[in-house]
Amino acid sequence: MNIFNSKMTQLAAVAVLAASAMTTAQAAAFAAPTQANLTLSPGIVAGLGSVTITPLGGASYANNILSESFTSVNTSGSGSSFSFQGLTGANAGFSIVTTATATNPSVTVNVTGLSFDTGTKALNATLAVNGVQAYTGLFLQATQYSVLEAFNASAGTGLIETGDLKLTNTSATALLNALNLSPALAVFLTPVAFGTLKVDVTGAVPEPSTYALMGIGLVGMSLVARKRRQA
Repeated sequence: MNIFNSKMTQLAAVAVLAASAMTTAQAAAFAAPTQANLTLSPGIVAGLGSVTITPLGGASYANNILSESFTSVNTSGSGSSFSFQGLTGANAGFSIVTTATATNPSVTVNVTGLSFDTGTKALNATLAVNGVQAYTGLFLQATQYSVLEAFNASAGTGLIETGDLKLTNTSATALLNALNLSPALAVFLTPVAFGTLKVDVTGAVPEPSTYALMGIGLVGMSLVARKRRQA
């Protein structure tokens, strides 16, 4: 094998490795999205009565919209078995503080640990009353056909957008108990839309080293193709 052919073989190997690196980078190129937005409906805000809602753990809250940044995004599978998991800070969420009355003191209910399950179309959460955990589990439920899910694993992008999320009987009762309200009101609270959720996953920008590998790979493949045409 002459020196030129040896170089071609080396470049071809680099090209294969670069192509492999490109595929690997694309498959894992999910960046944490800027935020997930939980928009509370005017109906639920009014239904909660005289309360103050504030963000927790790095989240933000304005105009009935709770925004939480994701700490990581994990994906697996493909097609109908594709799985998405977005993680937020364990202490991120929102706080509902009631107004003290002559008969009831002010109560602080923290809603944290928010996570959306694409399989059950449910938003799970943990409720703590004055610092003591009172409930954890399924918090809000969406109907199967009101959830838009669109993912592109190779591009590293994705979108989850729900229709109306509603409290279940169990979570409504837990929330009412936490707020010192009658659990009998759950029958009126569950039909009310609590809000909607939107998660936008942004594809990661390739590192400069990835671009360099891509460039080397393209040059290598071009030289190999040119050599074959000359042969």
